[in-house]
Amino acid sequence: MKVILSKRFLLTTVIAILGIGTVSALSFDQQQEFDNAPVVGMYRFVIPSELQGAYNSVGVENLTNSMIQEPNTLSMNVAHVKTNPTTSYVIEIYKDGNALDTHRKSEHFQKYVNEVGSKLTNRKLYDVQPMLLMEKAEPLSAINDNTSVVSMTEFTIEKNEEDTILKQYQLDIERAIRDDAGYKAGYILRDRNNKTYWYVIQIYSDDVAYKKHVSSPGYRFAMGQIQPYLKNSKTEVLQGDILVNHGGQSFLRN
Repeated sequence: MKVILSKRFLLTTVIAILGIGTVSALSFDQQQEFDNAPVVGMYRFVIPSELQGAYNSVGVENLTNSMIQEPNTLSMNVAHVKTNPTTSYVIEIYKDGNALDTHRKSEHFQKYVNEVGSKLTNRKLYDVQPMLLMEKAEPLSAINDNTSVVSMTEFTIEKNEEDTILKQYQLDIERAIRDDAGYKAGYILRDRNNKTYWYVIQIYSDDVAYKKHVSSPGYRFAMGQIQPYLKNSKTEVLQGDILVNHGGQSFLRN
């Protein structure tokens, strides 16, 4: 079954989340077709220095209340660039468009938009769709613990190698979820408009867990299998700020 979401709905959501005043060269009346996979939002922005305190306090309130009050808001993650704490990334996962709409209308989200979200700068929206979403069974709640690590890898894949790459990542992430206490979640996304461009986001309890994973035989074997089919691969290691989920998420695109 497919779900049809209007451009009006999607752009209204983007405007609310990122504080965008106007969106040009797009028709609100166009329709766009999306499949019934979970809805993923991914954003990057800069937090002005004078907003750092408010951004953190209101952000924590928004994301933790989302976990308490919104069972279909599945995962909310904020992390910053270690060498530049003012630059942050957000990855949000919702069961479906209705869950996203519920979050967007919530009191805690509206407070975030009014006090902070509308004042962020250098915003970028990534138009992505999930390929794989996996989490440990137990809920995650890592809030300003100063130890959590988020790795973000992006690359271009060779055409016709999608199945190989997804399978190798799936095997490695499933193993890490099962066997590594410090490995918390793995998300694979692709650009909706350029399906050969992928992002891999992985969440760890700390730097030790991150280094353990990337040096493990399973990870090295998987990377050895897929490396010939990747182009322009780059990885950025981020400091986790607010990482919360209900746990147990398991989605694989067929």
